Amino acid sequence: MIRQVIRRVAAKLLRSADFDPGEKEIAAGILRANPAFGNPLAVRCERCHESRTLFRDENEAPFELAEGGWRCVTCDQRATCQEIKL
Repeated sequence: MIRQVIRRVAAKLLRSADFDPGEKEIAAGILRANPAFGNPLAVRCERCHESRTLFRDENEAPFELAEGGWRCVTCDQRATCQEIKL
């Protein structure tokens, strides 16, 4: 549940600056208290345009964690990722 809160805030940062002023600080505080999480990443398949906000140790369809990043299972193509710093 904690990771879901961070994912939601990180996704908003990529789309818009329109969120509650304290929301980013709450998520950043959670990350500071749990350094093992690391920053979330925006993962995207350039071919099918699917995207997810994931942490480095997560799999979520259609993305599968592979050596050095994620792979889009649907397209069998390496996905791009961008770190989201809170």
